[in-house]
Amino acid sequence: MTRLSAEYILNFGPHHPSTHGLLRLVLTVRGEEIIACEPKIGYLHRNVEKLVEHRKFLSIIPYLDRLDYLAPIIQEHAYVRAIEKLLNIKVPRRALIIRTIFDELTRISSHIMAIGCLTYDLGCLSLFLYSIEEREKIMDIFESTTGARMHLAYYIPGGVCDDVSRETLNAIKLFVNKLGFYMDATHKLALKNRIFKSRTKGIGTIPKGIGIANGLSGVNLRASGTPYDVRKLKPYGIYNELTFETITLSDGDCYARNMVRVLEIEQSIKIIKQCLQNIEPGEISSYNCFKQDIKLPPNSRIYSSTETPRGEFGIHMFIEEDQTKPYRLHFKSPSFATIQTLTTLLIGHTIPDIPAILGSLDFIMGCCDR
Repeated sequence: MTRLSAEYILNFGPHHPSTHGLLRLVLTVRGEEIIACEPKIGYLHRNVEKLVEHRKFLSIIPYLDRLDYLAPIIQEHAYVRAIEKLLNIKVPRRALIIRTIFDELTRISSHIMAIGCLTYDLGCLSLFLYSIEEREKIMDIFESTTGARMHLAYYIPGGVCDDVSRETLNAIKLFVNKLGFYMDATHKLALKNRIFKSRTKGIGTIPKGIGIANGLSGVNLRASGTPYDVRKLKPYGIYNELTFETITLSDGDCYARNMVRVLEIEQSIKIIKQCLQNIEPGEISSYNCFKQDIKLPPNSRIYSSTETPRGEFGIHMFIEEDQTKPYRLHFKSPSFATIQTLTTLLIGHTIPDIPAILGSLDFIMGCCDR
């Protein structure tokens, strides 16, 4: 056997910047070609699912923000909806609209970071800096309402903690109206860039059937031709009243996944503008959970989900005799399913393709190592 045909074991990560978190890939390579891949997770494990078994329901909300830390508030939405279903709580319309606005601002924030990080991994710093700048504007909006910039702990059973001021609504309107500059930069520096195209087109293709079989959801599934979106199929907030499209492409490669995120930002802008037109004065909460312990029906089971930027995030909640704490709280992580595809997705590609594939999948290890 010559050295050219020899197989080697190569560790990629867990501290490599392109792994976007503590992910280790044990690669078997022949020259530059990858012939096997074994993902290793668990380096970021914080035991969240066990910790929340010993917390009262309201105290669990901040833990959810630490899972997918680029889309924390949408995970809060899934959790409070589970409690609202079990207690038959009707959320005021103003609170539903505020939740929808904040969900979509979070989606924009996450998608622009995904686009910026992918292009940065492939050598383009400018778009990454533009992404940071736009994300800071969203963080300012969150801070003006909640006092926090990233981990908001803002949604509560029955509504939201604080109302949104007129000044903040004007800031949101100004932000979405001026986001066109960033979108133009994305098309120029990425989507129409020949270097970016050569690094992403035909790379990391996920066939439609493979995506479904592996339990993918979100952008990674829609880029492969499956129009699955929780906002459309199982509406929450006021999504059932809004006009927007489920963006679906068929190529399933790195370029298609990036394109879906760009197009979804445009849909999020459309959703936010409709919400701003429909928002009216009113109550922001219908259940005073701060003056009483939340007690759920004993021996109950429920599943609640929302559409995060990475796909369907689900809450499996089990309540037994203790009505003030969950007996078991299990999270359905879209990133966990994404990681499993790497065992076959990387095979046949070369080492320089890894940053493009990992960046286009946009997984978050905090949601995997829970």
